[in-house]
Amino acid sequence: MKTSLFFALLSLMATLARGQNAPVDWLTLATEFSQDEAAASAKYAGLMLTVTGPVSSIAQGDMTVDDPSVAVFLSTQAGPGPDVKCLFENEDLAPNTQLYVPADGSEILLRKVDQIGNETGSSPLIQTGQQIVVTGSFLGFEAGDIVLRHCRLAGGATE
Repeated sequence: MKTSLFFALLSLMATLARGQNAPVDWLTLATEFSQDEAAASAKYAGLMLTVTGPVSSIAQGDMTVDDPSVAVFLSTQAGPGPDVKCLFENEDLAPNTQLYVPADGSEILLRKVDQIGNETGSSPLIQTGQQIVVTGSFLGFEAGDIVLRHCRLAGGATE
């Protein structure tokens, strides 16, 4: 009886460990997907990933998912291969807050709004060139990008 309980506990610990990986650099992910896309996709399927990297660009209204979101791309011009595309979605935010990207695409602002949608304040959240740590659910390898969904900055800065 004790032996089966011990093995059940070991199995549970292994499952939890697979669901919460240590932070990985964007370059490591890009290299893995460049070398063997199928193996990398299988390795990360269903996992929450914490990724570090420099913000190369920001795009408003990304349509990778049903609900338009803000996409933050982690990469450098030196490459290699795919970018890590981190989708930040308004549906994941606290009530009366929303993400906004100015026309120049240089940053994401976290806006506070009243009940009828009027802005009551804003603060910078992410800027291009910034080194960030982001956690998100691996969605897949789509259109040449490694896509993470329901992203949050480490420490819950988007809450």
